[in-house]
Amino acid sequence: MASSLSVGVEVTGDGVGATADTPASGVRGLARRLDSADVSYWVIGAERAEVDGASASSLDPTLVATTAARHSVRLGLVVAAAPHRDHPYNLARRLVSVDHAAHGRAGWLALDRDRTIAQNVDVDAWTGSDLGAEHTADAIAAVRTLWRTWPLQSVVGNLASGVFADASQIRRADVTRGYSITGPLNVPGSVQGDLPVWQQWPQGGESGGEDADLVIVEDGDRLPRDVPAVVRVRSTKHLPATLDRIAHDTTAAGVILRLAPSDLDRVLDEVLPAARRRAVVDDVRAGTLRQRLRLRVPREPDLTDHARAFAVAPNPGGRL
Repeated sequence: MASSLSVGVEVTGDGVGATADTPASGVRGLARRLDSADVSYWVIGAERAEVDGASASSLDPTLVATTAARHSVRLGLVVAAAPHRDHPYNLARRLVSVDHAAHGRAGWLALDRDRTIAQNVDVDAWTGSDLGAEHTADAIAAVRTLWRTWPLQSVVGNLASGVFADASQIRRADVTRGYSITGPLNVPGSVQGDLPVWQQWPQGGESGGEDADLVIVEDGDRLPRDVPAVVRVRSTKHLPATLDRIAHDTTAAGVILRLAPSDLDRVLDEVLPAARRRAVVDDVRAGTLRQRLRLRVPREPDLTDHARAFAVAPNPGGRL
């Protein structure tokens, strides 16, 4: 029996190109276009991980996502970022800030490397560790821990008592796996619990991606058994038949379509509406990105036993 697929879209250049009057206008127009077409989410900056995409014209994905958040209503915004470029603390802060701007519609594609930057792309600039799926998994665990150090539910905003946040709920991160981070994060956590995380499945690999919510598998590669996966489709040739084939593989949670700007009109106006009529492609539902993709919040990391970040509560920093 066919399953209904979520649909993510990667657009070459991320809307920043010669056809736009300004980068901002290109991003605005693309965000509105994808939103109106009921695309599940837009993956921004995925080309940065690829040799052929290293010279692609684009802005920082978090800037693109922040702009897109203002010009979309339901579109998920998945930011591609590599921990060897941005330390996990900075990543955690920037990603959750985008999520606040998007009201719970942001996610993270955790890249093994970003080939657009003029740094040694074989080792982590912060730790000297070799880059790869294991290093990325360490970064995912660190970022998730940081997101949980300042729970959103601790923000009470009580004007009568003058208390902004219940500081007793704020915990130290005390990350030791791969990185050494005390924390806590200086931004409250997400309305989603944690932002959904995507990670590329190693080509021909038998394991990897266990720390991510979803792994990305190239079309034609074998899907993993125990990790939810989405299939990246790089060709629009015979796309209706490709969507039908993937939908009949019950282990596929969705697809990510790599599109050139010239492909957008045909795919968004013809291929996807027809696929929805065949119940191959999912309708976009209300809620956060995590809720719409039916992804449970991971049980780990559990910070219950972590020390409080502040000795007393409320403290001066927690008061209005």
